[in-house]
Amino acid sequence: MTPWLTYTAITLLIGLLFGWLLWRQNKQSQKRWLISKIKQNPPQKDTYIKALSELNQQSTKNSKTTLWLLLVLIPAGLLLNAFLFPPQPQQSQQPPSIEEALAQLEQSLKDNPNDLEGQMLYGGAMMRLQNYDAAVTTFKKANELAPNNANILTELAEAVAFKNNTGSFLGEPQKYIDQALKADPNHQKALWLKGIIAYEQQNFAQAESLWTSLIEKINDDNVKATIIKQINQARGQQNKPPLVQSQVADGTSENQANETNESVSYQVTIEANEAIKKQQFPATTRLFVSAKSESGPPMPVAAIDVAPPFNWPISIELTDQHNLTPNRRLSDFAQVILSARLSLSGDASVSDYVSNKVTVLAEESQTILKLTTP
Repeated sequence: MTPWLTYTAITLLIGLLFGWLLWRQNKQSQKRWLISKIKQNPPQKDTYIKALSELNQQSTKNSKTTLWLLLVLIPAGLLLNAFLFPPQPQQSQQPPSIEEALAQLEQSLKDNPNDLEGQMLYGGAMMRLQNYDAAVTTFKKANELAPNNANILTELAEAVAFKNNTGSFLGEPQKYIDQALKADPNHQKALWLKGIIAYEQQNFAQAESLWTSLIEKINDDNVKATIIKQINQARGQQNKPPLVQSQVADGTSENQANETNESVSYQVTIEANEAIKKQQFPATTRLFVSAKSESGPPMPVAAIDVAPPFNWPISIELTDQHNLTPNRRLSDFAQVILSARLSLSGDASVSDYVSNKVTVLAEESQTILKLTTP
């Protein structure tokens, strides 16, 4: 039974009961008055006796009427409730799956593409699902809706870097990071990525400076420890001693911590088929040799580029000096996937010729890759 019908039925029953009690009290008063008149006025007692008899008959009739009303109203109310408000099937209370939630969000954005919060939410979901093309498209739409927003520009830069499958923040991602810092010079993630860009450009002093200024804005000890690790990698490239967290907190920078890191070196030889060897390559051409992890982000852990002229076979050494980001070192991985590709334009995201991919253990000394037509 629906709540309102329940309340109505209870109210009606109380009203009937209250009315019946008032009516009964009134009848009792009338009976007492008639009986007193019979005693006080014997000559008229027949009249009063007749009135008393009629009153008793009326009382019995009204009681039956009230009873019938109660017997009819209750079943009628139940039938009316069942007819007007049939029971609804119980719906599952389980939250929607990720696929269902994404489908709902996609439909919502189709209906309202100017929903900035929805665009950012969808872009973040695409990043977690490693659908970087969709993430870039979504964050670019968000950037159109809210230009010069440091948060949006930073997320867009990261999405573009992942989409390029190089892990490099040089080029288009760098442009967005610069715009983000122009909008908000203290944006923490943008400062961190700007340090990574400086590290990629082998401007280790600038990377150290950026990360040192960033660490002063952070309170979380775990995040500080991560950034100190990056600072020490930048300092190591400058032949400076590493720091510990307590030294950063005290403002000191030249004390040496008792920590050493084991390095690793991959010797790679790149061969090419005869058609490639006979070509005269433009000055813009670059040969990219990269090492990727078997799991995790698709961007390389380390990479090196070689400019023409090419003297085949080409031998290179890939070490921690070629790490693309300070927080992912080549020496952190027991094995990596090595590959090479040739880009006539020098664009790291474009491959005109590619090599085979070889999974190599850290202790293996020599790897051979051969370039062929894609």
